[in-house]
Amino acid sequence: MANFKTHLLVAATISGIASVGVIATDIVETIEVARYFPLGVAGGLLPDIDSDHSTPTKIFFALLALSGAFWAVLWGIPSYSLAELVLIWVGVFLLLRYVVFEAFSRLTVHRGVFHSILASLFFGLLTTNISYHLFHCDSLTSWMSGCFVVMGYLVHLSLDELYSVDLMNNRLKKSFGTALKLISLNNIKASILMSLLTLSLYSVCPDANPFISRVNTMIDNYSDQDKWLPKNNRWFTSLPSRLLNCTSS
Repeated sequence: MANFKTHLLVAATISGIASVGVIATDIVETIEVARYFPLGVAGGLLPDIDSDHSTPTKIFFALLALSGAFWAVLWGIPSYSLAELVLIWVGVFLLLRYVVFEAFSRLTVHRGVFHSILASLFFGLLTTNISYHLFHCDSLTSWMSGCFVVMGYLVHLSLDELYSVDLMNNRLKKSFGTALKLISLNNIKASILMSLLTLSLYSVCPDANPFISRVNTMIDNYSDQDKWLPKNNRWFTSLPSRLLNCTSS
């Protein structure tokens, strides 16, 4: 199994390459990458939230507790005094950070249902819906956000699977097949529950046609153009002049 630093580095690298790709192909504006890049990195760390003492788990529940307490206070502002709002904030934070975390730890097993392709779809659709319904992003932005989470998630699962192959001794470790799987056969109930939740999330997702149309347009525009490699195999020919312009200005 790859460690936290490896997952973070590879997820950041792949997310960075994907960010450059969506900019170069005109799918999104350059400034929008500030949203997608961290989502790809976060997706690359999410599968380890089922590990009770992992860094991603601690970060996830800390952020969940802080954001939950924040939204609870916003909900209560019109009706409660400052003292009551402080108690609400503390109560919600403690509930999410410790009670929910403890329950989650008891109910989940590392490399269980969260280490599956099904889980990647669940978190991708969850991100899409949060972006659209909670943060009021448009359909294209919401689906792109979800896709970056799925991409990072699958990178994590693939890394764990690769690390289960011992190339030096030409053998497969016991962990082989426990990461990159469609569903968790060891916990059918959890897999069924996550399947139902994933279908429910899909049913309330925004219209995907704008996203699909944008991607298809990009494919049509770039399939017949010499955009993927330098023309005539001439690399960085404009670099000297651009550097000269920068220094002169």
